[in-house]
Amino acid sequence: MKYFCKPDERRGTCYYEFQRGGFNEEFWLEDSLLIGDGIWYDSGLEDFFFEAVPDLELYGTAEIDEEMWRNILEKAKDSEETVKEALEELDEWVKDNFKENNTFTIAGL
Repeated sequence: MKYFCKPDERRGTCYYEFQRGGFNEEFWLEDSLLIGDGIWYDSGLEDFFFEAVPDLELYGTAEIDEEMWRNILEKAKDSEETVKEALEELDEWVKDNFKENNTFTIAGL
């Protein structure tokens, strides 16, 4: 993966974590996807997600349902190429998540 990694591949602790389902007060779950803060900022995902997900907080959590995810993908059509690429990479994980869960969680730093 170019933008995201699994918890066992992380180096350090400055990551946004994409968790399946709702947040359960735990971090670095085996089936989560992570994105390092450097990639998050440099790719344009930071500005994009904070605009697309009003409840997202730097150090908090936000739950995303299927309708919100569709809106995020729609907004991405007018975004920079790196944002589109990163969301395409994430989309496979998201689709798999929605087979079993109504939401996924983005946990901030």
